[in-house]
Amino acid sequence: MRYVTAEEMKRIDREATKVRGIKALDLMENAGLALAKEAMKASKSGDVRVFCGYGNNGGDGFVAARHLAKAKYRVTTYIIGTGKRFSKETEDNYHALDRMGVPALKIGEADDLDKLFRNIERPSVVIDAIFGTGIHDELDQFYSNLIERVNEMNTIIISADIPSGLDADTGNPRPVAIKAHKTVTFGFPKTGFQNPSAKIYTGEVVVVDIGL
Repeated sequence: MRYVTAEEMKRIDREATKVRGIKALDLMENAGLALAKEAMKASKSGDVRVFCGYGNNGGDGFVAARHLAKAKYRVTTYIIGTGKRFSKETEDNYHALDRMGVPALKIGEADDLDKLFRNIERPSVVIDAIFGTGIHDELDQFYSNLIERVNEMNTIIISADIPSGLDADTGNPRPVAIKAHKTVTFGFPKTGFQNPSAKIYTGEVVVVDIGL
């Protein structure tokens, strides 16, 4: 099986969209649908909480949330972080989800985290779509705290492409990472997955063809 670095994956994405003419929106739709299907396998019904960042990983989460809402799951999304702008495709999918009336709550400060996890009920499934393969630096205290609290939710966690906080090239946490039960990775598995210590973060790895 071919494993790719974060930079190689970026080049593959760029060639697909800029050279081959594949629409980035179509790739995101396929990725999010794959996430939703894995969530449906994990739980036939119930509450699903989707944690989304502002980049394309977050867009995959919005797509998954839309498909799960259509399938009559009770879905809540959380937009993580402040001072950022959505990528174009992520914004399109955010608005599509908003038009369906699916709640999307912004979580950007430590106080927001405290309020959220003080009141949150244990969901059937959590979808982690906060960060993709671009994480190489240490996460700040806000994101580290968030990830630790998600890990403590004692429920099934499915990560989009890579567990948030995990370095795609080394398989090491920065300094913490989501501990997923299943990682739905897009196109190719990432080089860091070969690190034996990454297994406690990735869980089962499912490689999905999204049209690359």
